[in-house]
Amino acid sequence: MQKSIGFFLVVLVLMGMSSCGKESVTMEDGTLEAYFNLQPGKYTIYQLDSLVKVPLNDTAFTTRSYQAKDLVDTLITDNLGHPSWRIFRYLRPLDSNNESDWEPSDTYYITLSRSDVEVVENNLRFQKMIYPIKENVYWYGNTHINTTPGGPLDYLDAWEYSYSQVGGSYAPFETPVENTVTVLQTDIGSGFADNYNPIDIDQDAYRTYSVEVYAKNIGLIYKNLVYWNYLARTPGPPYPYGYKNGGGITLRMISHN
Repeated sequence: MQKSIGFFLVVLVLMGMSSCGKESVTMEDGTLEAYFNLQPGKYTIYQLDSLVKVPLNDTAFTTRSYQAKDLVDTLITDNLGHPSWRIFRYLRPLDSNNESDWEPSDTYYITLSRSDVEVVENNLRFQKMIYPIKENVYWYGNTHINTTPGGPLDYLDAWEYSYSQVGGSYAPFETPVENTVTVLQTDIGSGFADNYNPIDIDQDAYRTYSVEVYAKNIGLIYKNLVYWNYLARTPGPPYPYGYKNGGGITLRMISHN
């Protein structure tokens, strides 16, 4: 019933925009709800690659890989009084096919309205999508997060989200998924050779990059986040013993129901 009411209200809004002579809705437009599958029992399985620092090494990162299953639980009321879907994340070894190997990992929340989609992870509220879904629509998706300079979350500061490739296909692995939208969240840095290394080991550098891809009737099918700061030591021991901190995560959809 909720979905029917939501669809009816969206139709009324679009009719009102047309009758007022405003910009008509193009084929690039779509409802936010269409890019999710929020029903109890629905799940998506991913390969999760977590980028973490190597213990006792100032610079090197290593990748730890798992399977992750995000399972839609139920509709609740969030701390702002909004209807919100609770999602459970489970992890198991990357090469496992055993259902008994799934272990609880995290819980996060998706709040869907006609104007935006908010996701709360680790008590951080991100505005992941807004309406309308059109090429080159921009918004600041991390405004609800305390990104005080020098604090642990300062790498999230001033991210300017934007849509691209609306209606295109995307392949998390070999098989393309149709009817997707790419959300570039941030792409900034200085002195970096690629997403993981500085150009000049004798110069400071940083890199922050984040992108997500959503597919109609599925939800998130791909995510890539990497962030680091590199502080060169001069004089000091040779690379890779300069100082680097940060991390990252990559999610690639394997399957869904």
